[in-house]
Amino acid sequence: MHSAIAPPSSDLSRDRLRDAPAGRPRIPLVPAASRLAALALPPAATAVSELRPLTRPFTVATSDTRPSPRDPHQRMLEAMRIIRDLVQPSAKVVRAGDMIFRAAQPFNTVYLINAGAFKLVSRSLDGREQIVSLKFRGDWLGFSGIAQGRHPCDAVAMDTGNISIIPYDTLTEACARHPEMMAIVHEGMSTEITHERQSLMSVCTLASLARVAEFLCAWARSMHQRGLRADELTLRMTRADLGNYLGMTLETVSRCLSRLSREGLIRFGERGRRQISIPNLERLEQFVIGGLPDAGPAAVQ
Repeated sequence: MHSAIAPPSSDLSRDRLRDAPAGRPRIPLVPAASRLAALALPPAATAVSELRPLTRPFTVATSDTRPSPRDPHQRMLEAMRIIRDLVQPSAKVVRAGDMIFRAAQPFNTVYLINAGAFKLVSRSLDGREQIVSLKFRGDWLGFSGIAQGRHPCDAVAMDTGNISIIPYDTLTEACARHPEMMAIVHEGMSTEITHERQSLMSVCTLASLARVAEFLCAWARSMHQRGLRADELTLRMTRADLGNYLGMTLETVSRCLSRLSREGLIRFGERGRRQISIPNLERLEQFVIGGLPDAGPAAVQ
């Protein structure tokens, strides 16, 4: 079957071009083969050479807001400076025993610790208290209240300290405007999650003696990261609080500390048993991993 529409003849096309009005430009006929050749993509080298130069250099803007691998103390100081500059929080001095927030209190504020030590305390249905976390300079208080809109525990100061008070709405607005602020908040949350996991692993997997040693190692590392002495510790909690935090009785805590002292892993200060010096932190950490060479059935469990 022949097509109902016949292609125009070349003579008809020439006649139309000849009869076109003078004011309209004539379009020269280009053979089909030439048109196809014109549409063919040029080689890569030719295409690049024929591109016009840009009026200004083209650069890809990258913003890496991940914290750089600097000294932990310097990272903390820089983060606190950024928070002061971008959020401009109000500050408050607290004393030992002061309550920062209570369990079931509506959540609307977070706190940044500028100085001091704090404990988070949860209460069971029968009224028993359990210390679930310890916080120091550079740590945040209050993130755990985001999910339910209420604080799940009490935050109590263990000594004289200073905190920055930051409304949560102000914090989220600052994070939306400044990626570096968002990176600081994310790092704070990640640090909190990691610390809670490590504490749980210690309580669940270590014997009592190693558990106390690991606690002292963790406290020393925490002081070092904050630019403080790691070989001279001042425990800001009673033996009863330490036992509560580690899941041990007060008597067991005392026996463990005495055993570590006899082994030369720690020394008590002249001002009291809350002053503890660590002659060799690496040796104390090695004990947590492998125990004492003569540790056997007589070791504290």
